Amino acid sequence: MLSHTFALPALLSGVLAAQNLVPDGEFHQGGSGWTRISFNDPLGSTGFAAARVANQGPSMALFADFQTLTSVMTATWQSPSVVLPAGPLPVGYRVMWEKQVTMPIPSPTSNRVELRIYDSTTNTLVYTGTQPSPNQTGFLERAQFSALPTIPATGAHHFQVFMRHSNVAVFPFKCWVDDVYVGGLVTEVYGQGCAGSGGFVPVIGSSNAPLLNSSNFTLELNDAFAPGLAVVVADLQNAVWAGGPLPWQLGGGCALLTGPAASVFVLMPSGGAGTGVAAVPFAIGNNPGFAGLDFYAQWGVSDPAAPNPYGFTTTAGYRFTIQ
Repeated sequence: MLSHTFALPALLSGVLAAQNLVPDGEFHQGGSGWTRISFNDPLGSTGFAAARVANQGPSMALFADFQTLTSVMTATWQSPSVVLPAGPLPVGYRVMWEKQVTMPIPSPTSNRVELRIYDSTTNTLVYTGTQPSPNQTGFLERAQFSALPTIPATGAHHFQVFMRHSNVAVFPFKCWVDDVYVGGLVTEVYGQGCAGSGGFVPVIGSSNAPLLNSSNFTLELNDAFAPGLAVVVADLQNAVWAGGPLPWQLGGGCALLTGPAASVFVLMPSGGAGTGVAAVPFAIGNNPGFAGLDFYAQWGVSDPAAPNPYGFTTTAGYRFTIQ
């Protein structure tokens, strides 16, 4: 695989965006600083691993694998403390329930996930955001929670993720949580990709966190056609390209979703439909002025079954904010 590295200074000038106030809330660093404060399933396990919680490329997420069916099993993880401002703040998270059967998880309110916010000084619970299991047919059930609670007073706060499995679920399941945020997400998928060979839609994702003075934040591609050529483009905006507005339609449901201020090409070895993967590091300098910059990225993949005359399928777009 042939690739190069993006360099942040070559792309600079932009606008500030909301930042995630939850320490490693998207678990790109494997839950750095998070502590398990309770887990009572003697047959299960809990921790951090890669999963497709958002139905996109695999990303590090928090999980609890509940296997004991005789009573209520729970897992609780707690973040480090941070200062939150008083007033309304957007909050949210994504959840995936992974099952060995296709029947829906019964009793959704009993089988749920909660995001809890505590005042660290008094250890007082100031907010709970609850997402019941969605009671969907299939091996995976997915849900996304968002709300706009009001933080009563400025001060130090910490966060808890609480996952619950009730014996009324009848069967074991694995609960995954990702993209926990207060304020705004650091990374976010927008728009849609398009299918090529084998009906596979290539997907964009990332590993590690887009932190100041880091070189390991990586833009990733999965489910692509191989062998072939992939190109990832990045820009500080996703509104215009070559003087025209975005999205710019390529045909067959494929579209350009970000400006192409910088691009990196990657050669993928043979494999077949849906087997192509690629990764490009995005180096970030140690300049405090970079913090809060929003970037947009997207992959294109050469594919003989691409539904347009350009011969490329595309991923969805991807926004990430320097922290």
